[in-house]
Amino acid sequence: MELTKEYNKSLLSFSFPCSSEFPYNCAVTFCALAIVFSGTVGNIAVVGSMIRRKLYKKTSHMCILVLALTDLLSLLLNATRECLYFPNEDYFLQRFGLSDGFCVMFFVSNNTPYLGSCWNVVFLAYERYVLVTNPLVYMETHTYRIVLIRAVVAFILLAAINVCYSVIMTRMSKCPGFILQPSFYAFISVPTILSALFLLLYFHCAKIRKLHGINSVEGRHIRNMHNLSNMTRTVYVIVLVFIVSQIPYLIFDVISIYESFEYVVWPEEYYDVILHVSIIVFSINYAINPFIYWITPLRTKFKRNKPPSTVPLSATALSLDKY
Repeated sequence: MELTKEYNKSLLSFSFPCSSEFPYNCAVTFCALAIVFSGTVGNIAVVGSMIRRKLYKKTSHMCILVLALTDLLSLLLNATRECLYFPNEDYFLQRFGLSDGFCVMFFVSNNTPYLGSCWNVVFLAYERYVLVTNPLVYMETHTYRIVLIRAVVAFILLAAINVCYSVIMTRMSKCPGFILQPSFYAFISVPTILSALFLLLYFHCAKIRKLHGINSVEGRHIRNMHNLSNMTRTVYVIVLVFIVSQIPYLIFDVISIYESFEYVVWPEEYYDVILHVSIIVFSINYAINPFIYWITPLRTKFKRNKPPSTVPLSATALSLDKY
């Protein structure tokens, strides 16, 4: 009887980070929240700088802008999910009740920015691919308006797919059960991430093959194509960080799928380790991009090649090239 009372009391109590009832390690939670805070400030600074200086009218900068917006959404929603909702799911269920509509909204609002950010990285790499391999086509067809339209259309399509998927899941698993099952996320995230990784690898290999194919051609324009621009190096770093950051969650999702079919059962402590690592790395992916824009490998070179009077003085100025 006493145990039942204690259990019911715990359901009605709100779990704060680092409290005894909180499911995540305190140090991991603190680090994740610090990363989310710095990433939020950084992405807001990027968006503000783009709008204030009207850099969004350049194609590459518009790619950066839409990526910063989806990164910002992903950071805030992921922090809300991991630090507010998941540790207090029973509390919210007892106090407010959770309808099917809430579960659909919760799944769509959390998964859409995450997948949208993945595809914005792919679009950013595609933009560099076209610029290097077909510069004339790039100048004719790639504008900041096209980038914006493409990003909005992709976000709407991803939202529609998530809505349909979550509606089906509410019929198969009672709300809120399905939004707590990692395998339900994995069935839609794993194919998306693998597709994104395949396209990133394809764009890189195709670009390298194109550049190697013109090695015998002389001329200043051709030689300049081999010199990576500041923006291109920045995109390389962004793509590399994205690939590395997806590995822990991808492993976690694949294992979740296998367990859903009872092919393999992992010990609980393995899950905890992967989950804690994933939370940190996942947050870093969306928080680090603003610092990549500002701390780029060519920033020092950029400053040396420009007269002192032309070097931006603003701390938030983006050292990016024309495209």
